[in-house]
Amino acid sequence: MAMASMTLRPRTGLVSARPSISARRAAPRVVTVKALGDTQLVISAATAASLALGRFVFLPFQRDNVKRQGLGKQNGVTHPEAGDKFAQEASFALNTNDPAGFNLIDVFAWGAIGHALGFFALATSSLNAAGFDPKPF
Repeated sequence: MAMASMTLRPRTGLVSARPSISARRAAPRVVTVKALGDTQLVISAATAASLALGRFVFLPFQRDNVKRQGLGKQNGVTHPEAGDKFAQEASFALNTNDPAGFNLIDVFAWGAIGHALGFFALATSSLNAAGFDPKPF
């Protein structure tokens, strides 16, 4: 009989510490939607600046270096002349209507560089806001 008196039974008449669901209604929140935030502006500006630098500043320099270097040669013969059918450049990626020859590959490369610079700017600014010094040394 001693075991029967030690069983756990719920107590009756106690008030719950948690309010009922109807009493816990959340206050309505006001949400402001911005069409263009700071993050989008930073990434877009860095990408636009990178594309402009690639097109108007570095493109002539890069094209001159490629022209001076020429096609790769082995034993005095270029790879396509030696019969390597996979050595030809992909024509669909190099077609462009740009007078200077800024093509799809250039857009992808300079756009990726711009995105990386934009994310770097955002990361260092958030570190500064958190009180960290982002200098590596």
